[in-house]
Order: sequence, then structure tokens, then C-alpha cells
Amino acid sequence: MPTGKFGKGGVDGVHERRSPDLRPTIVIVEDDLPTLELYSRELSTEYDVLGTLNKQEALAMVQQTGVRAVIMEPDWGGGQGWELLEAIQRSLKHKTIPILLCSSLDERRRGLEMGAVIYLVKPVLPTELHDALHQILRK
Repeated sequence: MPTGKFGKGGVDGVHERRSPDLRPTIVIVEDDLPTLELYSRELSTEYDVLGTLNKQEALAMVQQTGVRAVIMEPDWGGGQGWELLEAIQRSLKHKTIPILLCSSLDERRRGLEMGAVIYLVKPVLPTELHDALHQILRK
């Protein structure tokens, strides 16, 4: 189980939860712990970040009230990331939460057709991630 400055969450997830202020909450789903930690660290300066390496935990996080955006890697676990994207879309039903995909593979068409609003190809610089979130959250 990963542990560290982000703490432990669920079975094998990483969470960072800030004080309950007015900052937007985002969920990061990533299969690579160093990438998850980097994204969480960079984005926690401006957002309330929930991060996980776990598919089931990701679904539970996305369904929480107040989640404003999801950042995820769709290409992991033999297609599990794409399956998770479909499951997230189904679970949202009437809610609209923008999904930003950050992937090591360039499958933009597939990602956008599946409902992502932005598709970034790794490596993704922290400034690119901030800019993309600002764009989708209209800050």
C-alpha cells in the first residue's frame, strides 16, 4: 500500500484533502504513483485534490458531491482505464463533470468520443495541467 505525505486512502489510493474552503475539488485517477503525487502536489496549490490508484475508489470519489473535474490516465491495466472512463460516465447520470485525460498514448479521438473534454499526451507539464483545468472550470 502506498503511503507518504499524501497519506493512505482506501485500499491502495492516495488522498489529499484540504480544509473545507471554496476551492474546487478535483479527482485524479492515475496508475503511476510518482505521476499521481506530482499532479496532486502541483494542483493542490489551487484545488482540493482527491487522488487514487484504485478503480473502485475512483468511482466512489467521482460520485461525491462537489467534485468539479476528473483527471485520469485511460491507458492502464489492460484496458481498465477505458472501462473506468465508461463506468464514470454511466455513474454520473444527470451530473456533468468534465473529464480531462492525460495519457502516454495518443488516442485523442477515442478519448474525446468517449466524453473527455480535453486529451493531453504525456509528458504533461504542470502549467499545461493548470491551464487545461482553468479552461474547463472557466476560472
